[in-house]
Amino acid sequence: MNAIEMREVEDLLRNLIRSAGLDWLLDELDSAIATGVAEEKLLQRRRGTSTEEYEALAVAEVGTDTFHRSLKRGASVVVTTRPMNARERTELHLNALRRLILEVPEIEVETLKIVSAEGDRHRAPVRSVRFVPDEELTGHRDQTHEVAARLPEDTRARLQNLFREAREEISR
Repeated sequence: MNAIEMREVEDLLRNLIRSAGLDWLLDELDSAIATGVAEEKLLQRRRGTSTEEYEALAVAEVGTDTFHRSLKRGASVVVTTRPMNARERTELHLNALRRLILEVPEIEVETLKIVSAEGDRHRAPVRSVRFVPDEELTGHRDQTHEVAARLPEDTRARLQNLFREAREEISR
């Protein structure tokens, strides 16, 4: 997919999320997009210059030997951020939907198994789990999420395949 197609898919995913009433999820996605992608850079003095000129090289792009030699010569590792590209933004939206639709119900089921296994007869049985934001998060929309409808296994399998196929298409 090219960048224009990627942007169209991102817009479709955003409209889907908005139409499902999950504006809080869009807030979280927008926050992640604004933060950007963290990258480690190797900050070193340019060779052959008498002035204080530095260059930043992506750690992922330099070999291990070059990395260690540079550190011995006084280079520093710094963390920078860069904007997400269209593919990364689209993958972020797709992964958020996959987690919400497929992983959150699995977390609920496993949590209920653990809580039910405790077997305290004096406590009312736990039948559901509510997902709420950290108390530290302020100013965000209501993010409380109750997993009410559990998907039948065949539907879950189809959705997992659809998400996998979408990821593969985006990666092309």
